[in-house]
Amino acid sequence: MTTALLDRSRLFAEAGTPVDLLTLDDRAFPLPPVTDPDATTPVTIRNLYDWPRTGGVHPGTGLPDAPPALDPADDGVIIDEANDVILRRLRLGVDGKPVDIDHLRPDGTIALSERRVGARGRLLLARDADGRPVRAWRRRYDFYADWLDHLVGDGEAFLIVDSKTVAPFAAGYRRRRVTTVHVIHGSHRGPKPGSVRASRQAVFSRLTDFDAVAFATDAQAADVRAIVGPRPFLTSVAHPVSLIDAATLPTEAARTGAVVIARLEAIKRVEDAVAAMRLVHSDDGPRVSLDIYGTGSRAAELAVLAEDDDAIRFHGHTDEPAAAMATASVLLLTSRSEAFGLVLLEAMAAGCLPIAYDIAYGPGELIRHGENGWLVADGDVGALADAVRAAVELDPARRGAMRENARATASEYSDARIRRRWASILRAARRRGRTRGGLRRLSAAARRVVGDVRRRLHRPAR
Repeated sequence: MTTALLDRSRLFAEAGTPVDLLTLDDRAFPLPPVTDPDATTPVTIRNLYDWPRTGGVHPGTGLPDAPPALDPADDGVIIDEANDVILRRLRLGVDGKPVDIDHLRPDGTIALSERRVGARGRLLLARDADGRPVRAWRRRYDFYADWLDHLVGDGEAFLIVDSKTVAPFAAGYRRRRVTTVHVIHGSHRGPKPGSVRASRQAVFSRLTDFDAVAFATDAQAADVRAIVGPRPFLTSVAHPVSLIDAATLPTEAARTGAVVIARLEAIKRVEDAVAAMRLVHSDDGPRVSLDIYGTGSRAAELAVLAEDDDAIRFHGHTDEPAAAMATASVLLLTSRSEAFGLVLLEAMAAGCLPIAYDIAYGPGELIRHGENGWLVADGDVGALADAVRAAVELDPARRGAMRENARATASEYSDARIRRRWASILRAARRRGRTRGGLRRLSAAARRVVGDVRRRLHRPAR
């Protein structure tokens, strides 16, 4: 998700559109907005909690008294710090989750107090450098909305929400000059056909509240349409990828081995890639290496599975995945689910042939079996091993032609093409938002007229 968000922001900025990346993580280091100094048009990172820290909150009225500061000497109160700067003081509940929080400025003064009120209530109180109350909110969503109102001001903005945890707030944030778009990353599929996984059900029940909902593939948009009906504006826009200069790529003879680039978590099923390569290595054929890049909770477990096979190597995180794919012959993707499978496209751009489980969504949209890669039945480790053997044994000229086909596929997802697609979606979303806003205002006016008529009809005669 983060890679897609940053790439999209870069596309907009390169077209001359300023972009603010808004973060709501209350562990963010208290710094002023960070702008890329090399960009002609800025992509600026802003954090919610830096708003009260920098004194930009407009004063409110009817403010409660400021609560006492949390004392680290009290039981259950801890401090959260980074680089020797205390960011927050927190009082934890019996479940270990924060109950009360003081968000601090770098000088140690309280910028924002959060206190639990009753069983489920909340009070958020912005404070000046002397500790005096500035503005109060009874709901976190009201705090978010005020910040957005402050940032947008009298201008016009597109609010593009990538986070599924922030999406419920954005669905209810309606302003005349703000167009809301929810980008869905990851599969929505639940345990039963046609069902939605629990983590997405609340948002899927409100997709109509967004001016547009974007998926990475047409297939996922169609599947969701079958679930939610015709009312939401569902669309699709893929992720961009840049081709690696062909002159820098190795010759066919110099490309060796397979590569996996993935988080080492259960959803990625990297153990299937390890098992498939062990099957390949059990043959009398060529000993194909497998280089695995990534970190995660299953790293140690996966290393044990391959400990007696020195052709399977774990490298941890890499900042240069393109370089790893540019020297490999094939890439293996064994995920349980994807929303797009950007790594497949990145591999194709590097001339690295993908071998992927035929899962929803992504592989089937990108890979033409036997032409620019190989599709394998989901979960079939034996077929995965057979595809690796087929790639190794293929005539080098034919394999080289497949690499050219793969790069041609990647070229269809250029920055320019994806930018044009986004521009079209945002224009359509804005038109829809304005039409819906006009209808809401018309409906409200009609209700007011009906109310006035009813009051007059029921008014007693004098």
